[in-house]
Amino acid sequence: MVNRMRRVLVCAVIASCSLGAVAPSAQAANCAATYTVKSGDSWWRIAEKNNTNLRKVLTLNNAKESTKLLVGNTVCVPAPAQVAPPAQNFTRAEVVQFIRDAWPDELEERALAIAQRESKLRPGAVSGSGCCYGLFQIYYRWHKSWLPNVGVNSARDLFDPRLNAFAAYRMYQRNNGWGPWE
Repeated sequence: MVNRMRRVLVCAVIASCSLGAVAPSAQAANCAATYTVKSGDSWWRIAEKNNTNLRKVLTLNNAKESTKLLVGNTVCVPAPAQVAPPAQNFTRAEVVQFIRDAWPDELEERALAIAQRESKLRPGAVSGSGCCYGLFQIYYRWHKSWLPNVGVNSARDLFDPRLNAFAAYRMYQRNNGWGPWE
């Protein structure tokens, strides 16, 4: 009888240890914003999807990288940062000229078509997810390591159509083509 109880106890301990910690549902927590876990998500992927870093997401959820995520659970994420476009107004003709000035003649028309598709030639455009800014919808957080080389020192700078057009051309060069917009 004692051996049987020991075996049951050992099995229970092994089962509970193998489950690991599971992320608590954020519905009960006081979160600025939430995210519902989808199949294939990881803590890192959730951070990327929400334009933040892994440490912030883990801290908000009192979790570790080893904390398991269950599909359908809700986790806390930081509230999206609001980057407001500057009050400057540019005419469509000015915007088109800025693009023509930044891009070589043989690439101008394609660049104009991409800017039209991405932002409808509106310098203050922000993507629906809040990650990408300006005429060419440049993902500031992804490219911020090299953007200062072209005069872009903050996401707000991407609302300047001259800087955005120039940064977009530099991105075209860095990627050897139109890849970022395809």
